[in-house]
This record gives sequence, C-alpha cells and structure tokens, in this order.
Amino acid sequence: MNIDNNLRHLLENETKIHLAEIRFLYQKLDRQLGLNGARVPITFGFDTDRLGAYTPGFGQDEEEFHFSLLFIGYCVAKPLSKDDRIDLYKHEYAHYMQYNMDIPDKYNWQPGIHGSAWKYCCSLIGAAPTPYYKAGEGLIKHDYDKVLKKKITDKSIPIRDTYSREQEYRKKKNSTVKFNINDDVNHPKFGKGTIEHIEQLEGSVRLHVRFGEDLKKIDQKWLLQANLKKAGASRHI
Repeated sequence: MNIDNNLRHLLENETKIHLAEIRFLYQKLDRQLGLNGARVPITFGFDTDRLGAYTPGFGQDEEEFHFSLLFIGYCVAKPLSKDDRIDLYKHEYAHYMQYNMDIPDKYNWQPGIHGSAWKYCCSLIGAAPTPYYKAGEGLIKHDYDKVLKKKITDKSIPIRDTYSREQEYRKKKNSTVKFNINDDVNHPKFGKGTIEHIEQLEGSVRLHVRFGEDLKKIDQKWLLQANLKKAGASRHI
C-alpha cells in the first residue's frame, strides 16, 4: 500500500503520544499483576492487515509489542475510538500475560493463540475476549464466565477434523521435553550455556539458559531446528 508522504510524516510524529499512552496503561497493569510488560519494546509500523501484535522473545525473535499507525493514528480517515484503541492495547497485553504468568489448569482446556488461556488473561484486565477487532467491543460488558466455560460438546469434531488432529500431534511433539536441567548447549550468538530451568508450555518448551551472567529464554523447537547439539553429549534426541 502506498502511503502519502504527508500522512506518513504526520503519523510518525504521533508515535511519542501513542508510546506514552501505551506505557502508562501497561505500567498500571504491571502494578496490578506484578509483571513487566511496560519494559517490553514497542514498535510502530504501517501494517494494513493487522492492528497489533505481541512477539515473545523466543529463538532469534526479539520480544516486542507492535502496532499499526494506520489504525491507531489520530489523523487517518477512520481512526479507532479511544475505547477501541485501549482495548487493542489490552488485547496484546493479554498475549504477553500468557507467556509471563501461571495460568490455572482449568483455563487451559482450549488451545490456540486466542484459546481459553488468553481469554482468562483478558478477564483479568477487562479486555474483549474476541480474536478479531470489532468496533465497540471495548465498551461491551463481557460475560467472561460464559466464555471461559464454553467447551466444544460435540466430541466427534476432533475426530472428523484431520487438520485439528495434525495440529494436536505437532503441539504434543513440540511440548515434549528433550533436555534436562544442567545440560550444556551451544548458541551461535551467546556461546556455551547451561540449562537452569525448563518450562513445559502448551505446544512448546521454554528453556532458561545461563550464558555467563545472562539468563536467556530459548524455545526448544528453535534450538533443535538450529541443530544445536548439547556440548559434550552424544545421546540421541
């Protein structure tokens, strides 16, 4: 999409205002939940197909929040209302919460990026538990209890749905722990490290690896795909 240079310039000048608004909100939520979301880098772009996103810091991906100025900007043709804008920021913060706080087992029944764990996080901060943007959702009083208990009652659906079965297999495979505490690994950027803690998540495994004085969180799948071998170990994974 070609963006008028004048519009681009105006939107870029707004970033300090948006940054302050988001940081203020996230600092408030951090105090409420004991998290550090306000410290995560925030970037802006001119995306036409997404309003915002949260990227966890796994593998080579840098942790960040990202928002499109074409939606949150004040000088676009149809800007989001303040309520919808705040709800968007909460939507992405709820994704951050998924990766940075313990989710009770009873809220892990529905898989997916916008599954029950994410909806549970939404309920804690008052975000609309809907995966896609819909004008006015930020003003609606949502029945979180109903959303969090709405399980699929037709047990034949997973059997009929080949794609779902394949996805479930991949998640189970990716959530199988392949390393042990105190195992050594080699990283192309950080060098030799030692695994201090292992988190078994839904569909993935997060390794806490000590590289000297630095502790890094690395996705096990990425580590295996990068063909990083355990230093000094020869057992088959």
